[in-house]
Amino acid sequence: MLIYEVNLTVDEDVAAGFAGWLSDHIQKVMTIKGFSGAQWFFRTPGEEGLEGADKKHWTVHYMVESKEHLDDYLSNHAAGLRQEAIDRFGGKFSVERRILHLLSVAVNPEELARFEKLAQQDAEPAKP
Repeated sequence: MLIYEVNLTVDEDVAAGFAGWLSDHIQKVMTIKGFSGAQWFFRTPGEEGLEGADKKHWTVHYMVESKEHLDDYLSNHAAGLRQEAIDRFGGKFSVERRILHLLSVAVNPEELARFEKLAQQDAEPAKP
């Protein structure tokens, strides 16, 4: 599994329209084989030392099953989907992308025990 990270900086005057477009765009990407989920975050310029307090700073994390699935997206889908934003919003936004490869996962032990208990209850056969 990996994360395909998309960092967006959007001019304030198109931010509302871009947000609507981005929501639809994320749903389109979710229909592509290998994409299993997405999270959309806002970033605060002051917390990260970002310039452009008059802009919206967003990050989307797409969960992708494999590098092969991401390569398929980049080769066969990305250009057309990206062009939609360029056609609609022109130079009113900028994008940076990163690929994050999973190294490790940590889980709160209490939450893990709770989920294991729930899974065990679900696995028990119903009593007559």
